[in-house]
Amino acid sequence: MKPVVFSDFDGTISSRDVGYHLFHHFSNGKNDKLIPDWKSGSMSSRECLTREAEMITATVDQLEKYLQQHEIDPTFSSFVTACQRNNIELTILSDGLDFYIERLLAAHGLADLPWLSNHAVINNDKMTIEFPHDNGPCVRCGNCKGQRIREFRQSRSEEAQVIFIGDGYSDACATAEADIIFAKKDLEQYCQKNNIEYVGYRDFSDVTRQLKQNGLFKQTG
Repeated sequence: MKPVVFSDFDGTISSRDVGYHLFHHFSNGKNDKLIPDWKSGSMSSRECLTREAEMITATVDQLEKYLQQHEIDPTFSSFVTACQRNNIELTILSDGLDFYIERLLAAHGLADLPWLSNHAVINNDKMTIEFPHDNGPCVRCGNCKGQRIREFRQSRSEEAQVIFIGDGYSDACATAEADIIFAKKDLEQYCQKNNIEYVGYRDFSDVTRQLKQNGLFKQTG
């Protein structure tokens, strides 16, 4: 089976959860009251993101200036290179927003990476969220990563070994579809609670090392 990699963005590729911190900053922390219901599953990501966007007022310039405070995992670029050298597809799956994913990847010379996310529309200092991706049976996510992986499998004639890398509750649906799961933080707790086999990691150097040990990465440097 040919390996393919799917990775979460917020808190996985980015050093911090950009979406949460952005809404927290521009809503003066008002978005925090939504998080417990979202984590429990009683509020969907679509409702949560829509309500968070309604809480903030910010210009594009203010948002872009704020994004300058955020970085990506310093070991991620080397991981991307290892995927390319081993001819392994890498796609970012995010339940966050396109405008900050696009800007942060471009700032680190990674603008060519494919990604799928929710869409933010910023007009007259207001933000609205659009959800361009069909979630199939999922009613929890904004952009369901499990559904994206199913669509990938259905689009290919050859069987793939799916590797997923994540850190949060928005990655839960992907665990049912992936063959190898790298988990930390809330996703690790979710896997433990639900008896899902996973590999713990701290950053992408750990993922690179493990995939090399598995024989999936033959060239890493």
